[in-house]
Amino acid sequence: MRSTLIAILVLLTVTPAAGAASIAYVDGGEVWLSSLDGTQKARLATPVVNGAGETEKWLAVAASDSGRIVAERNVPGRNSSFSWFKVWEPNGTSTVEGPLNAPSGWAIYTYPLGFDLTANGNHMVYGYSNSGFCCPMSFAQGTYVRPVTSSSLDPIEVDVEHPTLFGSRMIAHSGATVSVQGTSAPPYGDDFTPWIDTTGVGLELRRTDVAANGGLAALEFEQWDGGSQTIGKIAVIATQGVDQPPAFAPGAVDCFLPASGVAGEASLSLDATRIAWTDDQGLRVAGTPTTAADPCALSAPPVTISPTASQGAIGGADVTPFLPPAVQPPTTAPPATAPPPPTGGAKPVAKVPSKVSTRKLAGAKGLAIKVKVARAGKIKLSGTVPARILGRRGKPVVVAAGSAVAKRAGTVTVRLRLTAAARKRRNRLKGARMTLRIRHGGVVTIKRVTLR
Repeated sequence: MRSTLIAILVLLTVTPAAGAASIAYVDGGEVWLSSLDGTQKARLATPVVNGAGETEKWLAVAASDSGRIVAERNVPGRNSSFSWFKVWEPNGTSTVEGPLNAPSGWAIYTYPLGFDLTANGNHMVYGYSNSGFCCPMSFAQGTYVRPVTSSSLDPIEVDVEHPTLFGSRMIAHSGATVSVQGTSAPPYGDDFTPWIDTTGVGLELRRTDVAANGGLAALEFEQWDGGSQTIGKIAVIATQGVDQPPAFAPGAVDCFLPASGVAGEASLSLDATRIAWTDDQGLRVAGTPTTAADPCALSAPPVTISPTASQGAIGGADVTPFLPPAVQPPTTAPPATAPPPPTGGAKPVAKVPSKVSTRKLAGAKGLAIKVKVARAGKIKLSGTVPARILGRRGKPVVVAAGSAVAKRAGTVTVRLRLTAAARKRRNRLKGARMTLRIRHGGVVTIKRVTLR
């Protein structure tokens, strides 16, 4: 099985792509990504309700130098063998997920204790602390290594704890010694060389992160009392890669971060210019120290990414592809404008008798009405009576109409005649009041006459 996974390693190894620095983290059971100054933030995932109705929260996250991000979720407190992982690519897509597995045979699984990705994002490492069945009860600590795929192959076990990665080589510890994996088929190889001895610090060594350029290392130290952590410190030291011990030359960085309360979860940027950690004030990012001053004199003051976040991991992803689409401002309709004033000028003037004979209106020549207009244009006449007069319902009915064209300003004779329908019911029109509308050039004159 080891040879199979090593073959996968060779096939998947690629050169990491450069990316803009960002920090992935867990906050309230969600996965987030932020720029290092905290001005841009994107939520990558919310808690998941599984088929049993249980809420699985995101508990750990890792970010690669190439921009790939992997996060792990589970029901808090449940056996880690039920863990699941999901991958986000640098372009903001997510297509890979699967169980974050472990070899069988243990009663209780606890992982990930330390979670990291190779620089190219193709492999992940996660520490474990498992216990067996009674009795006697057995225990095991170490690191699982596997490809970042949905493969069902068991991970390979490596006998070191709380891993991080420098390129594809594992940085881990045994007791108070930081060890570095050799160059033979990393991160699966089990050849480790002691690198830094921290015995003189007087605190328990937890984990170590090394900047991708090899220029700085951040070492986490802790002390526990009765099940509670009472001390958490982060040391920052200048390094020259991982193949030779740090040279503590005069003026070289060798100091403890000025954290607030218990500090841990250190993460260095690829270029060693920024460091992230969590303490009593939350997840913070600051400029790394450049002098030997102790406590560290930070080159840029700390920025709090979130007071409730944890598991901060600086990587090469650009936040922009993960941001939600920009909200387009609503299109503003142009202000409503009043309709243009009528172009007809003065109203038409018509001489209409107060009483009009229906017999005259029904004749071939109709009723001649003289209309005076101020300009050329068509003149239309229409006479309406209430619908009930003709035994109908609804709006008034046109019973008479006529039109003529004025070639110029002046007086024009327009002949008003009954409509065909009105002629058939002429007797019903007698005594009715007719409203006569004279239209010309967009303006109307109204007259009311009595039909007899």
